[in-house]
Formats: sequence, structure tokens, C-alpha cells
Amino acid sequence: MNNSNESNPRKKHKANDGRLFTMDCAHDVNAGNTNDSGGFSPSFSERGDDSTEASPKNNKTQLDRMEEMMMRMEEKLAAVSSLENRCHQLEAKCNSLETMLELTSQSTKKHVDEKFDSLYLHLERKSSSLVDKLDAKVDSVNVKVERSLKLHEHNEMLIKNQSWEYSADLSSVVDLVYDGYTDDEAEYLAETAEELEHMTTSMRRGEWSLGSHLHEMNGNLKGIYMEMSDSDPPFSYAVNNELLPHWKEFVAALKQFTPAINLLPDNCESCFSLDYVQLNPNAMLLIKDALMGMPFKKLDFTNNNNGDGARGGM
Repeated sequence: MNNSNESNPRKKHKANDGRLFTMDCAHDVNAGNTNDSGGFSPSFSERGDDSTEASPKNNKTQLDRMEEMMMRMEEKLAAVSSLENRCHQLEAKCNSLETMLELTSQSTKKHVDEKFDSLYLHLERKSSSLVDKLDAKVDSVNVKVERSLKLHEHNEMLIKNQSWEYSADLSSVVDLVYDGYTDDEAEYLAETAEELEHMTTSMRRGEWSLGSHLHEMNGNLKGIYMEMSDSDPPFSYAVNNELLPHWKEFVAALKQFTPAINLLPDNCESCFSLDYVQLNPNAMLLIKDALMGMPFKKLDFTNNNNGDGARGGM
């Protein structure tokens, strides 16, 4: 078996002082150096000192590396600490920005709310004003339309009455006396019939207060007013029945007189008044039926005792 040392040209030897040295058989042989016997003297190079000197150097190098690593670690820690401080600063700045943003948002919201409320109130006032103007305009239009309709109805009434004729007979006092009435009765019948004919004709023309015994109406009072003499005695139903055709003409004209009443201004008071007028039951019922639903604001029936305490008519 071959020894491993034999195959290795570099061999280790131990010096007298105990240090190891290496002998390189292949390269350290000095072929030119011969002794007296004609042989060769090998030359050994000592490497023990180099190996001994390299150990502290290596140790120093390792310490330097560790120190360098420690310095790098410290630098990295310092960088991490700087980054951490930077993060804290950024976090504080973010908190500050968040606070500023919240305050700004609240201020903006408050401003927007105030602006919206102001705009809403302005629009509400504007809308209310427009509604008031529109209502006033509509009311004005309605008044004009209503007035036009009333005027149209009044004109239709007048057109319709153009062909109207008074149908009751008007008798003179002489004719009535000749028919058997006393002078007082004849005079009363002729006078009352004439008054009823005038008032009936006036209503057919859409006119107010045209009776011969009409009291002058003052101010805004418009009326159908009939007054007979307060000195006439009460007459019998037979005498008053003679006037029934005239009362029928009067009531027919009264029923179609509504358009003339409606055409009066709102501040005008319409009135129907009979004073000292003698009526039999049939005439009373005719007048009552005509006045039902009529737009008169005032009805007046007075002094129907004919001045002597006896009730005559209504």
C-alpha cells in the first residue's frame, strides 16, 4: 500500500522548534547544487512562519468585517429610525390634513346649507309672490268673465223683451165707474193698474225704480219700490181681484229681472219694497213665489194698514 505522503510532492516536516514547514520535493530541489560525493542537497522552504503570521491577520479581518457589519446594521437601524420618524411626521401631517379637511367640510356644508336655505326662502317668497300675482290675475280674469256673462244674460233678457207687450187691460176711471165701481174704487183701480204697468214695463227694459210714486233711492241702493196712497181706505177682495191680471204681469217681469240684479256692482244693495199696497191672497202668493230665489239683498213690506188701523194686503 502506498502512503499518501509519498504521492504528495508537498510534505510537512516538523522543525526543531516545533514549527511545521513544508517541503516541496518537486520544485524545491536545487539540481545545480552538488556536494563532494556527487549527490544533490535538497532545498527546503519554510512556510511555518507565514502560516503563523496569517492567523492574527485573518482574525483582524474577521473583526473588521464584523465591525463593518455592525456599522452597516447601525446605518440600517438609523435609516429605519429615520423612516419611522418620517412616518410619524407624515401621520401627524395626515391627521392635521384630516382635521383641516373635516373643518373645511363642515364649514363648506354649513355654507352650502345656509346658501340653500337662503335660496329656498328666496324661491319660496318668489313663488308666493308669483302665486299671489297669478291668483290676482285669475281673479281679475274671473271677474271680467263673470261680468261678461252677466252682461250677456242681461242683453239676452233685453232682446227677448223687445217683442214683449203688456197684456192686461188698462181701464179708465170712467169705464170702471160705468162697470159699477164707486168713484173711489175706480180711481184706486185705475191708479194702481197704471203704477203696475209702469213698473212692469221698466223691469222688462232692465231698468230700476220707475214707479210714479217711487221714492228717490240714495247712495248705492237700487230697488223695485212701489208705494200707494196712505189715504186710501181698505178695499174688498172683489175690488183687488180686478188687479190680479196686472199683478201677474208684474210677477212675470219680476221673475226675469234677475240678470239686471246680477249686473249691479258688489257694493250696491238691491231692494224690493211695497208700501201701502193692498193685496188679496192670490196676489200675495204670486209675489212670494217670484221672490223665492231672487238675489235681492233687502225685502221691505211696511205701512200696509192704509193709515186707518185696518190691515190691507200684506
